Parts: sequence; C-alpha cells; structure tokens
Amino acid sequence: MTVLFTPLGLAYGWLYSAILLVRPQRVVVVTSPQAIVNLHSAVEAARFFHSQFEIETHVLQDPLSGFSQGRTLARQIARVADTSPNADNIVNLTGGTTALQDCVRSVADVLRAATTEVREVAVIDRRDADEQKRAPLTVGELVEVPPA
Repeated sequence: MTVLFTPLGLAYGWLYSAILLVRPQRVVVVTSPQAIVNLHSAVEAARFFHSQFEIETHVLQDPLSGFSQGRTLARQIARVADTSPNADNIVNLTGGTTALQDCVRSVADVLRAATTEVREVAVIDRRDADEQKRAPLTVGELVEVPPA
C-alpha cells in the first residue's frame, strides 16, 4: 500500500499535486486550524482523477512554533505507516509552515529509526506566485529527495 504523509497550509495546490503525482491509497495530512478549511477543496478535486484513497487528518494547534507538538504528533502518525515488505511510505516535504513540514519530516525520521522504508519527495510548481494563486489546481512536478 502507498501511504502519503503531507503537510497542508493555506495554499492547497501542493496537496492536490501530491495526491495526483503519488496516487496513494491512504493520505495522512498534517495541517493547522486555519488551513484545514482548504482540505475539502484539494481532496475533492483530486478525487475526480484518483478516487481510491482514504484521508486522515491531524491538526497542529500552533503551526508557527509548535515544533514540540509536531514531534510528538509525528511519533503517533508513524504508527499508521505500512510496514509490509511492499510498503511505499512517501513523505512530502512541500506545503504548509516550517513547523508542519518539520512534523512530516519527523515522521520519516521515526520510520527510518524503526527500519521502515520511506521516501521523501517535494512537489515543485515552476509557475510564478500570482499564477499559482489564480489556478491552484494545476499539477506540478514530483522530485525525489535523496536520503542524507
């Protein structure tokens, strides 16, 4: 099973792109109380092209400086990773605040410490910021981030 772990901030095009580029069976989103309103837009638009995925949402109460909460949340989230031999756990590093990104990056760290396979990716949108705001539901590119 492919599981996508991803942050969601106020710009929801990153989530839309990540879902369509990865095509996961399960999406685990870390977001903020302010940004969760964007979840439905991204998910429903993605379901039009890729309908077979479950969504799980976690809210980081302080998306600006909630690093401690994010690390605790990462340990909890890592428990839903697929640990089977054919697992494809993918951590998207793009989207949201630095604290949201740190939380999902910490999921990758926890999985690696438990010797679970994990890939890190970034979604790239080469359009200028104004065009991204005008048309957020445009699929970008997926870039593999090599392990350290």
